[in-house]
Amino acid sequence: MASTRTKSLLAGGVALLLCLAAGVLYALGLPPFKDKKGEIEAAEVCRTLGSSSSSAVALKRVLPDRSSYAFQDAVTDPRRDDMDSSYSASCFVNGDGKLLVSVTAEMAQYDETGAWVKDVVANHTPASSVRPFSAGDKAIASDRVAAIYLPCVARASGPHLSVVVQLQRPGDADAEQLRQGLISLVRNTALHAHQNAKCDAPSKVTQ
Repeated sequence: MASTRTKSLLAGGVALLLCLAAGVLYALGLPPFKDKKGEIEAAEVCRTLGSSSSSAVALKRVLPDRSSYAFQDAVTDPRRDDMDSSYSASCFVNGDGKLLVSVTAEMAQYDETGAWVKDVVANHTPASSVRPFSAGDKAIASDRVAAIYLPCVARASGPHLSVVVQLQRPGDADAEQLRQGLISLVRNTALHAHQNAKCDAPSKVTQ
């Protein structure tokens, strides 16, 4: 009788431990309860990001793991001819319903690039965190934002393109890997925008 009761207590204790372990795994999102990691397919990447294969690699580097990703791509104000002085395009990448990264390209004109930098980093990242890199007339990047100010219209004092990538929720890569991934994204986007906006001034951007 005592033996049967002992076995029952042991079985109950094991079951309780298994339930507790399952609860901990579920709470932490660990296997077997962890959501399957979604894939970022080149064919699904926004066209406004330029090279789909290169941009897909960069997105995988900077984004956090999510079970699914969704892309919203739009050219809301195409530049229709040489006399048109406006252009606006955007790409928003969501993961499990939350915004992960936003990318914008729009026509702009600043008297000096310092004012452009101030607007780019405003309310998003400390100005002290960004460092320059070689592209366009001015380019800056940190682990949360990358931007290029590049020539578009060749005539005197012609409009430029302002291309900005903002990382809302970073992945697990270190700060320098995130920065390099964002630089790759903004270069691809800038080259595509320069072509799509029918720019005739040299972009000063390379991949």
